[in-house]
Amino acid sequence: MGLFGWFRWSKKTTNIALTDMVVFSWVSTCKIQTFAGPTNSQKPGTTDVHAERCSFEGIPNDIVLVDMPSFYTYEDPDGEEIVKKWMDSWCTNQCKKAGILYMHNIASNPFHANLRISKHLRAFRRTLPRNFAINAVHVVPTMALGAKLHAERVDASITALRGQAVDVDATMSTIPDERPEMAWDIVQELLNKCEIRN
Repeated sequence: MGLFGWFRWSKKTTNIALTDMVVFSWVSTCKIQTFAGPTNSQKPGTTDVHAERCSFEGIPNDIVLVDMPSFYTYEDPDGEEIVKKWMDSWCTNQCKKAGILYMHNIASNPFHANLRISKHLRAFRRTLPRNFAINAVHVVPTMALGAKLHAERVDASITALRGQAVDVDATMSTIPDERPEMAWDIVQELLNKCEIRN
């Protein structure tokens, strides 16, 4: 049984404790031409930082999921500025473990400079307090709702994304399905990497 089966409760939080295991996540997106067709509606999933404290049966440490705005969207408000302000307010101590789930829409142009994994990770690291370390990065390829891509394009985008993940020493999963347990399995995979990389 994975995290999904052990879930007890969750609540909104702004406090990061020394015993917490923290998962930071955002979706790379910007207002550009995609392989699924032209779009003016690709916007960051959030324009604020939202943190949810989750408790699980048999796990002594809480897991805090931190959903953040994307960087380099060409739209206000600036994601880096928002995340930095939140970090300065609430991440004043190092937590037990911290990891990044970097979600990347493969319908976007993989050659666009503002969608490169390394650029997003540099922006994120600029927001971190000096005493805060990230233990692992896990890349999750996603597909925008309604995107229609040929299998060859999906394969090419996944291959390009995997190369970027290797360049930043990140692991990568396959495109997840819609099941909630799949999402928790990805979180568990990241946390396992955090434990391995002391």
